Amino acid sequence: MKKWDSNRLWFSLLVVLAVFFSFADLNVSAQEMSQEERIKELEKKIQSLTEEVQGLRSEGIGEGKVKEIERKLDVLAEEIENIKSAAVVKEPTYEKVYGQGPAASKVYLVDKGVSIGGYGEFTGEFKRRNDNIADALRAVLYFGYRFSDRIIFNSEIEFEHGNTDENLDERAGEVAVEFANLNFLINDYLNIRAGLNLVPVGILNEVHEPTTFFGALRPDVERFIIPSTWRDLGVGIFGQIVPGLNYRAYVLSGLDSRGFSAKEGIRGGRSNGNRSQIDDPAFVARAEYVGIPGLKFGGSFYIGQSGQNEKVNGRNIDGLVQIYEADAQFQFRGLEARGLFAYVNIDDADLINLNNGLEGADSIGEELYGFYVEAGYNLLSLADLGQYFQYLAPFVRFEKYDTQYGVPSGFQRNPANDRITVTYGLGYKPIPNVVVKLDFQDRRNEDDSADNQFNVGLGYVF
Repeated sequence: MKKWDSNRLWFSLLVVLAVFFSFADLNVSAQEMSQEERIKELEKKIQSLTEEVQGLRSEGIGEGKVKEIERKLDVLAEEIENIKSAAVVKEPTYEKVYGQGPAASKVYLVDKGVSIGGYGEFTGEFKRRNDNIADALRAVLYFGYRFSDRIIFNSEIEFEHGNTDENLDERAGEVAVEFANLNFLINDYLNIRAGLNLVPVGILNEVHEPTTFFGALRPDVERFIIPSTWRDLGVGIFGQIVPGLNYRAYVLSGLDSRGFSAKEGIRGGRSNGNRSQIDDPAFVARAEYVGIPGLKFGGSFYIGQSGQNEKVNGRNIDGLVQIYEADAQFQFRGLEARGLFAYVNIDDADLINLNNGLEGADSIGEELYGFYVEAGYNLLSLADLGQYFQYLAPFVRFEKYDTQYGVPSGFQRNPANDRITVTYGLGYKPIPNVVVKLDFQDRRNEDDSADNQFNVGLGYVF
């Protein structure tokens, strides 16, 4: 059997399993709906018996009959209470505060003491030309502690790819501190955050639990143009400018241009708090407007040198990096939509190439850009499922990005880095905390070397 046929077999099996579990769980929903119908039936009986009691009492007769009916009313009321107390899962509310994701926000919402949350992802990637990969992608724990009403510690500890040992392909997992910071809460308008901070650029870098985004994999633009997950050491302020307009602004350790590359842009320049060089600090700021229900507009700006005192032929590398990013999110009933645009400019790209030993089409881009738009619709929002919340949303995402949109004079662009990805998929949540994802990615680039793939994902958050 050909490899691509094998992939289709795998994907078909996954679809069958997903449909099976969907119908199995929808059966529970049917049970829940029948419970609601039973409650309505009992309430009608109670209404009828109550009217009968009122009639008997108005006539002043049938005291024994009245007591018998009242006993029936007690039994019916008790049955209603038992049905309600045994109701299946209600949709919980997960607030996102101070720029954090739903699980990472838990520590800000407790009265005192320890808060524990987390999330995880398992993925499968089935490709036409390359190896199929199954991965215990992430297992994450949030640990927070509320020392007082005004001082809070928050952190995210991430385990990636199952373990830290190398596999037979010499690829190792890792354990990393995704963020760890102290928050000093002063008032609604001005608060302080210090430590290892998530860089507030884009939609997913701060809010990246698997139940919050479409698709088994994060959008390419927020991996190769905005290098999520991106964190750096620093200190800054956050709060609201006016009600509905929030901000975050930090001074951070900057990027290191020694890690820049043609294919992945600035991604390899993240220090992630590992003995970060701070010869060249950076500044980042983000503002978000959430004053209109169902709408959210955001924008970010990053500026900082990346040379970190490196020299080439006696010349200092400044390597000024500027990032401009804008995004919007929309939600109305079952419809969800997002859009994002990001542009990166890197000065001294020619010197960085010389320092990194890059020639010809391996040049880093001195200009990078990317955008995506996506939309999905929760089909189950059209059904009356009562108190049992479920989610079944087909979606589509279009992405275009180029990590070599511009290269310095004397170097060439590699057409493979001018890329388009169209993702078609389906997400199913039997409960809000668990998601099953299936999607197909039509990947294209300018030299036709891209590899299409099927993906499957299983995620959870608590």
